[in-house]
Amino acid sequence: MGENQPISELFLHNIDVLPLWVKQVLYLKTRDKLKEELAEFLDVLTTDNLMQYYTPKLTFAGKQELENHALKLPEEYYTFYQNVLDGRDLFEITLSNYWTFQQTCSIFVRGIELQHINIPNDDNIVSIAQFMAGRIRTGEMLKRLGKIDVMQLEKAIRIQKARSEENRPVKMAELMIELGYITDKDIAILLMFKDDAKKRFVMGIGFSLVKPNNEEEANILVKGLQKEIKRLDEENRILKSRLRKILNIKE
Repeated sequence: MGENQPISELFLHNIDVLPLWVKQVLYLKTRDKLKEELAEFLDVLTTDNLMQYYTPKLTFAGKQELENHALKLPEEYYTFYQNVLDGRDLFEITLSNYWTFQQTCSIFVRGIELQHINIPNDDNIVSIAQFMAGRIRTGEMLKRLGKIDVMQLEKAIRIQKARSEENRPVKMAELMIELGYITDKDIAILLMFKDDAKKRFVMGIGFSLVKPNNEEEANILVKGLQKEIKRLDEENRILKSRLRKILNIKE
C-alpha cells in the first residue's frame, strides 16, 4: 500500500481482504438492497455518470485564484481547488478532507458559478450537485431527472401558490404525489440522497454519529479527525521505517 494511496482505495482494501465467502454475502445483500431502494433512479446512477466519480477540472481563472487568492475565499475552496488540480474525483476529495458530500457539492457548484471549475458535460452531475447543495428545490430536481415535465411542474407551482393564499400550505412533494405525478417511493429516495449527503464518513468509523449544532462545532470535529489521522499516518510511517531496517530493505 503506497503512502500516498487515495483514502478511497484504502477503504476498499478493507473490504477486499475479507474472506470470499463474506464478500459474496455482502455483495448479494448490498446489491438486492440497492435495487430495492434505488430502482427508480438506477438510470442516473450508473458507473458512467455517477457524480461521485466525476473529476472536476480547473479553468485558467481557477488556477489563477488558487495561486493568488485574489477573492479571499474561505480556505476550504482553495483546498478543493488544489485537490482538483491534483486530479482527484469528488468522492476522493470528500473522503480525504473529512467533509460531508453536501460540503463538497456546495463548493463544487459555487466554483462553477465563479467560473473556476469547468462545467461538466453531463447535466445530471450539475443538477444533483445543486440539489445536494440546496441550490434547487425538489420539484426542479424531479423535472431535470425526467420524473415530471415542465407543464406538470408549472401546474403544481400554481396549485401550491393558490393553496398558500388560501392558508392551506402544502409541500411540493406532497402535492405532486396527490396529483399522481410521482410516487411516495420516488420522493423518499430523492430526499434520502439529500439527507445522506449531510453525513460525514470517516474510514473505520462509518457515518459520524456526532451531530454538530453549528458550523464551528463541525469545524472542530473535522480538525480533530484530521489531527488523529495525521498522527496515525506518522505512526505508520515510523513502523514501516523500522520494519525496513529490521529486514534490511532498501527504500
